[in-house]
Amino acid sequence: MSDTAAESPAPTADEALHTTLDVPFDDAVPFVQIEHELADFETVRVTRLDEMIGGMLGHDDVERTALIVVCHPEIAYDALSIDPTLAGMLPCTTLVYEREGDDLVHVHHVSATKAIRDLGCAPGDCGDAVDDLVEKTGELMAVVWDNIEEHGRK
Repeated sequence: MSDTAAESPAPTADEALHTTLDVPFDDAVPFVQIEHELADFETVRVTRLDEMIGGMLGHDDVERTALIVVCHPEIAYDALSIDPTLAGMLPCTTLVYEREGDDLVHVHHVSATKAIRDLGCAPGDCGDAVDDLVEKTGELMAVVWDNIEEHGRK
């Protein structure tokens, strides 16, 4: 890997959404989940990674971390319309986690549709459709993110 590649992340990572909340972790997870649902994302699953790792591997040194896995019907429909195999890159996931020495709860989202774009997962002649999918996803997730930031403060 070149020095330049190591210094600048791929667009998907560079454009990820991140915010912090000054609320308890146990309140942040359902709050972030509900904000997605209010924007018509369906919750597929909420998983506590720290509990799963602790239970299966016996590690007790993982800070509280939750995955909120959601899917929006318009995004799913559009992805399937482009190519059914793109559904393998869905659904969307938002991470809620704590860091040692930090009193805030972090909320982080990397766009699955931007990953589809950046990894070149769609057929070669679908560039415009993928761009439209990325734009729609961004608009829908912007609503979620604005509400998390507006309503997630004490």
